[in-house]
Parts: sequence; C-alpha cells; structure tokens
Amino acid sequence: MPRTLVFLAAFLLAAPAFAQAQGVALINLQGEWNGAGALQHQNGLTERIRCQALYASPTPDQLRQRLSCKSDSTDFSITSILQLSGNDLSGEWSETTRNARGNFRGRVGSGLIQGQVIGTGFSAAITIRFAGDRQNVGIRSAGTDMSNLDMVLTRARHGR
Repeated sequence: MPRTLVFLAAFLLAAPAFAQAQGVALINLQGEWNGAGALQHQNGLTERIRCQALYASPTPDQLRQRLSCKSDSTDFSITSILQLSGNDLSGEWSETTRNARGNFRGRVGSGLIQGQVIGTGFSAAITIRFAGDRQNVGIRSAGTDMSNLDMVLTRARHGR
C-alpha cells in the first residue's frame, strides 16, 4: 500500500487524547485540532502535509476522530475509534477514500504514547509526545512508499 504511512499518521493523531484520559475526561479534548508536518518518501522526497482533526468523546474511555489531510501528492479522510483500558490503548481506523483499514495497539505513559500500527501488508512504529494543546507525532515505517512522518497539531482557538 503506497500511501499507508499517511493513513497511519492520520489514525494516530487521535491517540494523544487517551493519555490525557488518565486523570482528565476525554470530553475535554473534543473539538478541532489543526497542524502540519513533513512526509518523507522512501525515495528521499519530502513534502509538507496539513491536517484538520475533529474529536468527540461519547464516553470517558472512548474517542472518535475524523481527520482530513492534504499534501501536494495526496489527500485522505480517516475515521477512528480508540479505547482506553488502564494504560493500554487499542483501536481501529479506516481510510474512507481508499478503503484501507488497520488496528493499533500501544501503551500510554507520562506525556508519551508508543505503539504499533498493523494493517494489510504493513506495520509502523509510532511515538507521540504531548503537552497541553500540542501533539507531536512521529511514525517510522518500512516497506511502503512513505517512510517517515513528523507532524505537530495544536488545538484550534475560535473567536480569539
């Protein structure tokens, strides 16, 4: 799957919210987040990518996300559902424009989420560092056209 790394990144942008669930209800993360980053391809080409995420927390241990991202060479739309159980994270995502699907398994620590995304024909290691209204996402993948993604998202502030 040549665009798999982008799909993985999109799914994982939701994950920092779960770390905050260890003392703060996920409902506090509802709303809009925006950001940009660099997407590196296996051939060394790097391009800018921009994303917008919308979060909803129907229960204190669940987060639903819709994410739209666009670069010069691709755009995609992701939906995901993540579940928190203690410090363990699990969830599913689907990329609606290309019919791609996958799972996430990982752990939450103090200001850090680390995990593995697995889908048909690929896997990737994920590290997410978070503090306040900022999320730093790093994804490293082998075997796909897109090998690295580094992105920063911040909470949108409307009316300020």
